[in-house]
Order: sequence, then C-alpha cells, then structure tokens
Amino acid sequence: NDYHGNESDKSEEILGFIEYHHYEFHLSNNLISFPYLPIDSSTSNVMSILGSEFNSIITEGQAAYYNEDSNEWSGSLQFISLKKGYWVNSSIETNLSVDFTGCRENPASESIEYCLHSYANLISYPGYNIAPIEEALPEDFETIVGGIIGEGVAALYFYGIGWSGSLENLEQGKGYWFLSSSNEEQCFEFNSEDNLTRNEIITQSIERYPIGYKYNQSSIQSFYFINNIDEITAEDWIIAYNDDIVVGARLWNGQFTDIPVMGNDGYEITQGYIKEGSKPQFKILRNGELIDLDGDIPSWSNNEIFVINNLNTMIALPTDFSLDRAYPNPFNPTTTLSFALPVTSNVLLEVYDINGRLINELIKSNMDAGYHSVIWNADNNASGVYFVKMVAGDFVNTQKLMLVK
Repeated sequence: NDYHGNESDKSEEILGFIEYHHYEFHLSNNLISFPYLPIDSSTSNVMSILGSEFNSIITEGQAAYYNEDSNEWSGSLQFISLKKGYWVNSSIETNLSVDFTGCRENPASESIEYCLHSYANLISYPGYNIAPIEEALPEDFETIVGGIIGEGVAALYFYGIGWSGSLENLEQGKGYWFLSSSNEEQCFEFNSEDNLTRNEIITQSIERYPIGYKYNQSSIQSFYFINNIDEITAEDWIIAYNDDIVVGARLWNGQFTDIPVMGNDGYEITQGYIKEGSKPQFKILRNGELIDLDGDIPSWSNNEIFVINNLNTMIALPTDFSLDRAYPNPFNPTTTLSFALPVTSNVLLEVYDINGRLINELIKSNMDAGYHSVIWNADNNASGVYFVKMVAGDFVNTQKLMLVK
C-alpha cells in the first residue's frame, strides 16, 4: 500500500523523502494520526519504533496488540495508513518523545481524497497548520457531516449557530471521528493550505478536570451537548458520573457545552466506566459542593453525540423528618404547614381543638421523600387555640396554632 491507503508499487515516486519527524505523546490513550511514516509502514515496524510502552493500536474496524508470549504484534491491522486515525494505548501513563528517522511524508500541499461511509469514520487531518473547522472543511460540508469527535473533545453543527463544542480547530497528527449522516459514500478533500486564513491561531489548552475529579481518557467515548442549565455560571464544572466513578468533566462555557463521557474499553484504567445502555449522571461542581442535575438524559452508546435541551438542579432530600413552624401563626384565616420526609412515608396530618377533638384531616396518604406543604383554611372555625399533629412512621410531632379573627 502507498501512504494514502491505496494499492501501489510506486510509493517512492508519490511521496517525498524527509530525514525525520518528531512525535510527542502523553500516554495512556491517544487518538492520533501519522503525517509521517517510515518506509516500512507495517504495524509491527511502526509500533517497534514507538517503543515498548505501547501495547495496542486500534483504528476503525481493525486492531493489533502486542503478544508478550510470541514477542510479536498480532491482529487484523497489519499496515498503518496516513489517512486513518488511531487509538494507541500504553501500559503506563507518562510523556514520550519519538523520532521517526528516514521517513516519507504525506505532502499537505497535494490533494488527498477521503471517502466517508455512513456513520462513524476515523480519519486524519493532513494539513501542516492548525485550521478552524469551518475553514478546513469544504463548503456545505455540514450537510454530510454534522459532528466531529476527537480525543476528549467534540464539535457539533447547529443551523443558525455554526460549529459548537470544545473542538474548534483541526490539527495534523490528531485523529478524528467524522460522523456522516449520508447513507451513501461521500468523498471530499480538505481545503488547500493555500486557501486557509493566515491569521495566527492561538490554541487553548482545555482544562480536562478540576482537582480531585480526575478521569482517564478511554478509547471509547461519547459527548453530551447541553443547551441550558438554570442559574449556571462560567465558574461551574459539570461532572459526569457512572455510579460513584467520575467518567468526564467540562467547565461550563455557555450554550451547547459538550460533556465527555468515557466508556469501559476493557483496560484496567477504565474499569467501572460506563457501558452500553447505561445513563450517566451529571452534577454541578460549585465551590467544592456537588449539585445533582435532572432531565431527559439519553442512554450512553459509543461514538455518539447527544443533545440535551435542558437540565435542572435537584434539591437535596432532607436527612430527617421534621414539621416546620406554621406560618403565619397567629393567623387569620389561613396558615401554611411545611414538613420534610427523608424517605417515602405514610403521612397523617390532623388538626385538633383545645379539647382534643379532631377538627380537620389535612393529609392521610403515602407521600414521596422531599419537602411538602399544605394550607389550612380555618375560615369556618372559631377563634382559639388549635393543635396540628403529624405522624410519619415512628415520627410524631405536635404544634400549637392560634386562630385570631
């Protein structure tokens, strides 16, 4: 194969020769591409150059892993292509520098055709320079691909708004999932480097998680774009959980903030992460406190982009039974009685006169845990002293009321 992924025995005529190329990796899971490759682009050779820290490499529909028993790379992925994206996994978490010497490069100045099938395509970006998504893609491209997923970042196209999300630019050496909505194969070329704006692009390093809420990058991931959360601020983090395990985080950056949610890909570092069909839980992290969020949250599935219109903050459940002081008291002729239930309970709320006779049964039913209130209208009762009695399980409380007309 030549380095465009096509069958050829003339790769030396197609590709220029360079002396070396330098790679920087932060292990353990990286979604990368190869703008430069050694002349021998077999998986075993490329991975041996990268080093013994790597134990697997995955691309769309193919994979290879290092078999320690045979000291060989095994699997369906036998050659590395310049047009593909790859998840590379290592057994440790560290920074690694790699030099490919005697490489042949993918000339960004030449047109390279990418053909996308329906749904998810894992591809490279060939340009030398970092380019804004809307400039790198051909005109009206969003009618074919409306979503792009990178390593821990994503972008989604909204009509009338444009591209939104944490992924703003495409970069050489990175891999990207392009999500095609077309049922037929669609081929395209990225815009030429000569056609891109020459303005300096300042790349911003995205803070992945706040202190104490670290999560590991997984080779399977999805993103939840949230349109609105009531009373949220730019200082608030959104933390994604699977049960009590953090699987994603994002600092709120306005409408359609994308929250990454990492899945269990079978490696030790993602044990306990979310699996197909489960629903993540989202919480606001504000000044060191977590606030639960509620809403219509879709079930997780790998390589998906979900849009949630609105999430609401959930009031924390009370920890104890209680009957608050009636307000107002004294009253004429109505007063409000508020009470708290830490668990779902059968509740009896009754009003007695000073002689102990039952005057009014305000509540006699099974009620959900939470905070509740009821209004007693005593318009038909005479002025005087009354007592309200609350019974919920083993909890009993009586309160004195004064009706003054």
